[in-house]
Amino acid sequence: MDRQEGAAAPYTADDDPNPDCGHPAVPTPGAPPAAVRGRLLWFRDDPFLVGTDRAVRYEPDGLLVCRDGLITYSGPYTPEAAEGLPVTDHRDRVITPGFVDAHVHSVQIGMLASYGETLLNWLQRHVYPEELRYRSRDYAETGAELFVRDLLRNGTTTALAYTSVFAHSTEAVFARAAERGMRLAAGKVLMDRDAPVGLLDPDVGTAMAATRRLIERWHRPRGGRTVYAVSPRFALACSRDMLTAAGSLWRERPDLLMQTHIAENADEVLEVRKRFPECSGYLDVYRAHGLLGRGMVLGHGVHLTDRELALCRTTRSAVAHCPTSNLFLGSGLFRLRDAKLPARPVEVALGTDVGGGTSLSLLSTMNEAYKVAALDRHAVDGFRLFHLATRAGARALRMERQVGSLAAGHEADFVVLDPRATPAMAKRVEAGDGSIGDALFTLALLGDDRAVEATYVAGRAVHRRQQKKDDPNPPRIPRGVAWSRFDWASGTWEKTSPLRNLTHRTPAAEAYAGLLYCVYAHSDDMLRSVYYRRQDDGEGEWGPVATTQTFTTTAPALAPYHDLLYCVFADKNRMVRYLTHDDDPESRWSPPEHVRGAPETGHAPAATAFADRLHVVVHDDDGRLAWLARHSEDGWADLGHLPDPEVEIRGGASIAAYAGRLYAAVVPAGGGDVLWTAYDPEEVPRPGWWPYRTIPGSAGTHTVRICHYNGLLYATGAVAPRETWWARQGADLPVWTRPAPIPEIRPDGPETGVSITPYHGLLYAFLCRDGW
Repeated sequence: MDRQEGAAAPYTADDDPNPDCGHPAVPTPGAPPAAVRGRLLWFRDDPFLVGTDRAVRYEPDGLLVCRDGLITYSGPYTPEAAEGLPVTDHRDRVITPGFVDAHVHSVQIGMLASYGETLLNWLQRHVYPEELRYRSRDYAETGAELFVRDLLRNGTTTALAYTSVFAHSTEAVFARAAERGMRLAAGKVLMDRDAPVGLLDPDVGTAMAATRRLIERWHRPRGGRTVYAVSPRFALACSRDMLTAAGSLWRERPDLLMQTHIAENADEVLEVRKRFPECSGYLDVYRAHGLLGRGMVLGHGVHLTDRELALCRTTRSAVAHCPTSNLFLGSGLFRLRDAKLPARPVEVALGTDVGGGTSLSLLSTMNEAYKVAALDRHAVDGFRLFHLATRAGARALRMERQVGSLAAGHEADFVVLDPRATPAMAKRVEAGDGSIGDALFTLALLGDDRAVEATYVAGRAVHRRQQKKDDPNPPRIPRGVAWSRFDWASGTWEKTSPLRNLTHRTPAAEAYAGLLYCVYAHSDDMLRSVYYRRQDDGEGEWGPVATTQTFTTTAPALAPYHDLLYCVFADKNRMVRYLTHDDDPESRWSPPEHVRGAPETGHAPAATAFADRLHVVVHDDDGRLAWLARHSEDGWADLGHLPDPEVEIRGGASIAAYAGRLYAAVVPAGGGDVLWTAYDPEEVPRPGWWPYRTIPGSAGTHTVRICHYNGLLYATGAVAPRETWWARQGADLPVWTRPAPIPEIRPDGPETGVSITPYHGLLYAFLCRDGW
């Protein structure tokens, strides 16, 4: 092993010349600098060929320093090496390059684990019907979001993906990857025979024109990290003209990648021989059409002959080993030992092949790869399994100068892995020898997405595992939802009453369809809702609790709009999403959908209906307030940003429509008075946001909410410890009244506040309280 435990010399880019590799690393200007400490493990050579000692680089207490999305230092930890940056400490974790999935279908995640008997039967019964659903742009957008999010949740930072024949499905997956700065390769499937008519390219010319348009937009765009892969599905799904056109395009644009399937199933191999009698075998079909060479990734290769493996080596075509899929469909056992024969080694990487594969986890895929090799009497250790999922994948995609390594100069895509992620894994680690090899084998054989503590793309954490109950820093203690109401006639607040529904975030409340709805994050972070029905005599009753099966990491926001009640929140991947509910209180909430164009956030979004649109404001990672709006017919539109205040903002905003304007209130991070502004669509000479003003006397507020009630605009704020104020303004009150305390309402928790909303002539308040 090149870097032994306790060795001192740092590893720099000059140590790894990487001859004959692809494009250089691409900086990400503006990416925040980062320093991450942990057990660093990566590869500088192929352990199948040169052995572990020569191939592996390991730092038992290492440091990665990242600037502009690139790794600038990779070596032993010292305070000086951190360059004054705050260090994220993962000393008991293993940090490896981000995983590279060399063969996956972005449009098949919806039919995972569909019973299919054999490959060709399974394609007709399950795959093609699912891919036909991608004719819908909305379905394609939803599927692309789920696919990219789950890649990152599983530690995969680079993938080579097939989409569908519909060009917009390729656009969708590239767009979702680009939003996160991912290095993703993908391509529109080329297919003009042996599939449902609606799933075929109408002709070769149309297919290639669509492919060229996608290449023009998404292949290595300036400052971007997406790569195009020409993607003829496989020989049985493509006419000779289609294969010829794909080969011609690759000769014209050799910087593209190429991908297809080969020798996955014995029946498929026989059928190819019948269809192409002029060729000596399956691989020869692709050779005859100009599809072999470095940058071609052949999926599966289960039934490749020794002669065909030799041709892969000669042409430098790579094979993506997909063990979970091959086992699921009973396709056969890939001969890894023969493929890596030192006399003519083939480039072999790992692929999940979802949906033939049953998981996007490359850790789970390593598990199956080990077993497939064992059945061939070939023992594969943890080092070799991790090599297949990192450096080997990068080499197969001609990206070894960009990803697949922690060496300085590479793009800062890496994954933090917890060898003790589950009780069984923790027990296994305790019983092991404590070496890095033992930790890798434990992760490979027992790990899955639960072992992925964090995933970094371009030096930025884009996924963090939810905290475990037994972590030393557990989440805040769950408290109960409580409520109160203000009677305008008597001018008093009622004493707070409990609902006993557990939460640790500010609940959201809104009147809708004659009911008062409260939506809150339960103690398990799953959104739940409950409604209140007020009777004519002034009394009321609470309905049953409804569970949405949707998780959130922020307080939700509610807003009625066009006969639906919208709930907006940010999920555990920092994506802003929304649910809807109709006017039947017993019906279910809709599945979550993405707020198109919204930035990632860890803060609670705000929502309200105004000027025939649903408006949403999101506090992004740059400290700005993104402004979006949805029209029921036109969808989401990005309206830009609210004005930038002169001070840093703490948390999210609150918005409300009042007197023909859209109002927004925010809390400054420095503890000063609450800031507010308004958008006037009738402003002369043109519509615009007002400059920020303050609510005098509101300093120290940590959460603010505003709403329209009884002809006035109300604001309420929470001030630690357990104090609440309210203020109001309106036509007869041109300035805000001095904030007055509300002794009846005392929220608990350092970041929780009070939501207010009118219902049946009264002003209701919802908060979280302990002691119930």
